[in-house]
Amino acid sequence: MARIQFGNFIIYTNEIIHPQEFLKLYNAEESICEFQTKIKTETHHPFATFLAKDRKSTQIKEDDFVILRAIKEDKKFEFITKMRKWGKFDIPKKVIEMLNIQDHENVKFEIIKENNQKSSATRIIDLANIKGHILFRKNDFITICQGGKVPITLPRFIEITSELIELCFLIHGDGSYKEKLFFANKNPELHRFVIDKFEKIFRLPKDIWRGRLLFNNPSDSLVAKENWKDNLDLKEKQFYPSISKSILNTSDNGNLRIGIDKLIVSAVFRYVFSHLQELNSEQAIYAVNGLLYAEGGARKEERGLHKITLSFSQAEKKMFERVLENADILKLTRVEQNSRFCISDWENLYTFFNIFLSKNIVPFKIHTERKSKALSGFLEHKFTQTIEKYLKILNKKDNFNLNELVKETGYRNDSICDTLRKKRYSKFVKFEGKGINKNPFIVSITKEGKEFLMLIKNIREVYDGKCFK
Repeated sequence: MARIQFGNFIIYTNEIIHPQEFLKLYNAEESICEFQTKIKTETHHPFATFLAKDRKSTQIKEDDFVILRAIKEDKKFEFITKMRKWGKFDIPKKVIEMLNIQDHENVKFEIIKENNQKSSATRIIDLANIKGHILFRKNDFITICQGGKVPITLPRFIEITSELIELCFLIHGDGSYKEKLFFANKNPELHRFVIDKFEKIFRLPKDIWRGRLLFNNPSDSLVAKENWKDNLDLKEKQFYPSISKSILNTSDNGNLRIGIDKLIVSAVFRYVFSHLQELNSEQAIYAVNGLLYAEGGARKEERGLHKITLSFSQAEKKMFERVLENADILKLTRVEQNSRFCISDWENLYTFFNIFLSKNIVPFKIHTERKSKALSGFLEHKFTQTIEKYLKILNKKDNFNLNELVKETGYRNDSICDTLRKKRYSKFVKFEGKGINKNPFIVSITKEGKEFLMLIKNIREVYDGKCFK
């Protein structure tokens, strides 16, 4: 329940709504009429009647949903209700409680005007098409009422952005939205991303989230909970009192599951996610990134980055394949143990990074540990270091002969020939000539070789903290 101070009034609402947006709507929305009526409180469901003499000035009909403000002294309570037969309407018990309304007391009400605008934008998801009754509000906001669920007020138009795509596929990978929406992970960075983006995109207040600690060492659970509270700026009342015992070994802070105990939120999420199933190639890269945050891995070995993985369940496999295919990444993968996609071999890893960085997208961007392993592992790979050394020299001028390369590198000419004439170098280095006096070997960097140097430059900048999208 939101509570704000506005002038001399204290204003409440039982909608799910961000306090800042509630205040904006309160300032922007207009009343279409005012009326007074007696309230019956001594019943299971308190109710009042919008009398016929007052209804004449409006177009409100039976079964319409309306936005009402009950006013008593210096308090107002805004709520959504359905107009029933003969103008009767139910009043939430919270209204009776917060305004201290007595049985048969005469109370003043305002009815708030709706505001409907249309959009033809193609990169927009219109939440007004969600199943349920929609109340159109000022500032392109809507209130969604579904059955007995708590009303939710949020932006009507949701733009399909990189952040929305990453958020939705991250939740799909490490969360659930079949009934109540929740997300579980041991990484505070991912929890902050989820909470912050729900506030930014859907304008849901941060205090709507509740957390449950998943831990395998109850004796240290209080310290772990305090760490999560500090990391995510959560309050004690946002945590469930009980701690779930994890059957798996957890980190010192355990895993945290955060969720929103409102079915209507998961309904909104399902609707939005359903609009992200047909993505173009760039959007699909962001979807892959969201899945990598949740189910990805980067393994380093002595030679450098060994492989990048993406785990899946059998129920997820086809969807993951479709996303990887749209991102032009599926061709780089093989399936291990029928449980994860694997990208290995230097050439495939190079192509993977090139697909991401060519769009200025950082793989594993918000997962610092995995991002660091992936980027540093590729930079430290023996072949990356070897080909970069040669290409930096070749990039100094158009052509080199072998004697010049010997002088620049300090290697023997037969060693240079044996290295640069291998197949894996052919896309980066052009090797011409027959190695005789009248037709000596001439070596130059190819267009893709120049692009490789730019890729390495970009990876180093990201690794050093200069971020892309």
